[in-house]
Order: sequence, then C-alpha cells, then structure tokens
Amino acid sequence: MKAKLRGHHLICLNFFRGEGYSEDFISNIRSVIGKDLVEIVEGPDEVCARCSYLKENKCSSNEYTDEKILLQDKEALRLLRFKSGEIVDWKIISDKLPEIIEEWKVEFCLDCGYMKVCFG
Repeated sequence: MKAKLRGHHLICLNFFRGEGYSEDFISNIRSVIGKDLVEIVEGPDEVCARCSYLKENKCSSNEYTDEKILLQDKEALRLLRFKSGEIVDWKIISDKLPEIIEEWKVEFCLDCGYMKVCFG
C-alpha cells in the first residue's frame, strides 16, 4: 500500500508523536505512516483530507496560509531532491533527513506550533 503525500508531510510526518486536531485526524495519520511507500503529490493529500482546516482545497488555518504551505511543499521537495509523481520508500525519506533537517528547522520549524512536539 502507498500513501499519497505532499512535500512538507514527507518531512514533518517523520516527527509525528500522536498529537493532532482530533482522534480521527490522529488515526488517519497513523494509517498513512503505516504504509510502505509514498507517492508524492501536489496540493492536499491524505493527511489534509482529514484536517478541519481544509476548505475548498486550501488550508484555512490561522497559523498557516495556503501560500506558506505551498512554499513548504516546494522547499521540502527541493531539499529531499524529489519530484511530484515519484514513488519512494519511507526509509529513503528518513535517511535523507539528517542532511537537510537543520536547514528545514531554521526555515519552517521555529514558528510552528508543533516545534516542541517534534524536537522537545
């Protein structure tokens, strides 16, 4: 089975610790990260599909703008050297994290509400 995920979720889901907006949202993430392969997609993905902030196929969160989410997706794919449409194994993704995570943290994690969850 494969998950369909957007760029920034390739990075962020590696730090998932069982927190989220609702039990349904958390359960969905657990099922997504339980899949062996990931198909990289553009725009809303399997995680977004269960997010209460997804409105008219865009993020309506007060914390993030849809433009910021799209920028995160683009930068995640650049850093990980992947393209939309590729199918990759979770292990390949996680193996690339050590070389890119510091740049990612500086660019996107410092103002993220999940920073403490991900990095303590």
